Amino acid sequence: MLATIVLGILIAAALAYALRTIYRSFFKGEAACCSESCSSCSGGCSAQKALDDGYRVRVEKIARFPIHRTIDVDGMTCEKCILNVVRALERVDGVTIAAASLEKQSAQVGLKSDVSDDVLREAIRKAGYGAGAVTA
Repeated sequence: MLATIVLGILIAAALAYALRTIYRSFFKGEAACCSESCSSCSGGCSAQKALDDGYRVRVEKIARFPIHRTIDVDGMTCEKCILNVVRALERVDGVTIAAASLEKQSAQVGLKSDVSDDVLREAIRKAGYGAGAVTA
């Protein structure tokens, strides 16, 4: 009996959290991962230098690939957004490495085989961001 009550409370709490997240995302226009303020990110702005350094290293590696692309990305607002875009692109077959920049609002990919621009855009859209022009 007690286990049933505890399980019911846990399910109710999970449902309340899910509904709150949906409400904030769809009705209040807040991003699911963060807000416009960097201070609300779990990493905080102190992590920005490390991200910038990592971005530079990744871009240098990408430049060595014979096939590489730059994609305009709309909607990135924090470090977690960068990670979401990079992970989404690196899941695409043919993409070896990806990097994203808040400042430039773009992502770059190094490709081991040619991947269509539409496939790259779709990966970004599925991650919840807008995808624009793709340049070589």
